Amino acid sequence: MRKFYFALLLAGPAFAVGCGSGGSNAPAPANSSGAVIPVDVSEVKYEQLNEAVSERKGNVVLLDFWATWCGPCVARFPHLVEIHKKYTDRGLICMSVSLDQEGPRGSYDKQKVLKFLQEKNATFPNFILLGYQEDAEKVGRRFGLEGGIPFLSLIGKNGNKVWDSETKKLSEEQLNKLIEEQLAK
Repeated sequence: MRKFYFALLLAGPAFAVGCGSGGSNAPAPANSSGAVIPVDVSEVKYEQLNEAVSERKGNVVLLDFWATWCGPCVARFPHLVEIHKKYTDRGLICMSVSLDQEGPRGSYDKQKVLKFLQEKNATFPNFILLGYQEDAEKVGRRFGLEGGIPFLSLIGKNGNKVWDSETKKLSEEQLNKLIEEQLAK
């Protein structure tokens, strides 16, 4: 069922969108001292992604699984950037996990993903998950992703998943409250 649902996302033209064209006039992101924060993306397999999350045990981690060819993902991505800005000083770590490699055959372009992330000022850890189909079961067990994207997963300070967007839909206000509760633990 997982592959079929994922394939449905790829099938319709309404779901396949690019990250846009043209340059961004947004200023380069900077930290409080004015130093420019680089936006980067790493290609990883499941084991590396899991390790990156596990290394952040003691912090609350919000993962956003998305792709540039997914219209709803592209539309919602700025919300992740806003959550990052709102809670990073309190200990939340946002991470984006692109599934661009799973898009239409031959369309994967790492530079397209990086350009999108740079345009959105995604100054948090960004990953492109390689080999998702091979590791879908492990990804599902660890993060809860068992269907389509966009998909969010919240990992508590103990390193365990406390919520995912497939299990329970939350409003923006409810998600903020959950994040605040987890940060207070």
